[in-house]
Amino acid sequence: MKYSGIGGQAVLEGVMMKNKEKYAVAVRKPDGEITVDTKEYYGLIKNKTLRNIPILRGVLSFVESLTLGSTLTYSASFFEEDEEDTKAKKKELSKEAAAKKEKAEMGITVAFSFVLAIGIFMILPYYLSLIFQKFITSHVALALIEGIIRMMIFLAYIASISLMKDIQRVFMYHGAEHKCINCIEHGMELNVENVRKSSRLHKRCGTSFLLFVMIISIIFFAFIDVRAGF
Repeated sequence: MKYSGIGGQAVLEGVMMKNKEKYAVAVRKPDGEITVDTKEYYGLIKNKTLRNIPILRGVLSFVESLTLGSTLTYSASFFEEDEEDTKAKKKELSKEAAAKKEKAEMGITVAFSFVLAIGIFMILPYYLSLIFQKFITSHVALALIEGIIRMMIFLAYIASISLMKDIQRVFMYHGAEHKCINCIEHGMELNVENVRKSSRLHKRCGTSFLLFVMIISIIFFAFIDVRAGF
């Protein structure tokens, strides 16, 4: 299987696909029409040497994926309940003002998501693991408990949001995105028939990556005692 350099993510009733600096969002509107929006995104840092530094490249990819989460907002704009009022408000704003407003809203959303993720998946598991310090003195055991709690929270989060109908549809398009990339990377022509035959599982899936990071961090932090230096 040949690496294509193509990545993407699911949005409401559609997918976003990115290759290098260009990305496109395809959304199926309520009337069945499929609209496609193509743009360019050069990332936070353009220097390729810096972007290829281990650890830093992972952080950059994570933040950039959150930034490109604006495509989810774009797809949601086609399914707003009061669409006429929304269009009227957009007409009142100039294109420049609307772009600035959208950029500011996206910045706040990314920052809030980042802080929320740290709080739920890092800080909360740590403080919950402190409860076991009354009974367990082994650093390795406490690190394993913290890691297990973090993983349980992550799996519970995925399971809970998957109960929402809108999220279920997003997950379906997530699988469709994987099928398209697998089709391309297996050297097949990108058409409906070949995409249907392709696997919905992909080794570069961002959600799977988060799970692997958690498993590796459990093992990694089990052998690091920050209290040893005090």
